[in-house]
Amino acid sequence: MLRRCVYGLRFLKLLSLIKTIMTKEAIHLFLESETVFTFAKTMANIPHSWICRKDYREHKFLKAMNYISDNGYKEMFYNKEYTYYNIGDYKYWVMTDEKGFNDPTAIINRAKI
Repeated sequence: MLRRCVYGLRFLKLLSLIKTIMTKEAIHLFLESETVFTFAKTMANIPHSWICRKDYREHKFLKAMNYISDNGYKEMFYNKEYTYYNIGDYKYWVMTDEKGFNDPTAIINRAKI
């Protein structure tokens, strides 16, 4: 009986983990269809748009941030290195303050490639 309970608990933990994993397709769907990007008016000379962490469900936004970080490529923008991730005609990158991924005002930017 105890063995059954242990396996049952392991199964529930695995099921919980599976539910929290977002696939590549889910990340693409979130960034392409579930978000509304705002044009960065103050930087019109460098056309791009942004979304802010505080405006979206915490877990989805964080998973998108992590996905970009884990699956992107490094590129310099002026004197700072960012990690970019391409989807279709756009590249996406994350910007945070010194708190990193704990920054409640973190943004995901998007620009035409």
